[in-house]
Amino acid sequence: MSIITVLSLSITFGILLLSVLFKIAGKLRLTLPLLYLLLTATVLNKWVASHEILAFIILFALIGLSVFQWIRALRNNQKEKRYIKTIQEDILWQTEHAKQMHIPFDSVHFDSQGNMRYNTNNELVI
Repeated sequence: MSIITVLSLSITFGILLLSVLFKIAGKLRLTLPLLYLLLTATVLNKWVASHEILAFIILFALIGLSVFQWIRALRNNQKEKRYIKTIQEDILWQTEHAKQMHIPFDSVHFDSQGNMRYNTNNELVI
């Protein structure tokens, strides 16, 4: 195998590895820390050697920002799940109440806010 073939395969494998790393980092919201690590390991190597503490502070701040985003996303997800559960319970209550009132379901609909309305005059059923 010639040197050109080995070099070509090495570059191809390196680009594939970077692509996979950035894909995983994007899913985990760690793109900025990964980019910072790559820059400090290659382009900013001399700066990192002379400002080691500052480089670590910046890295930990970027990772902390990512962790903060994870926590915020989890909280938003929990709020959304609670909201959906509440809407589902409300719709279930409205349908049970409409059954008790003997209202046919083909004459009513739910609007975008979860209220049951008549099809003919758009008034609230309950």
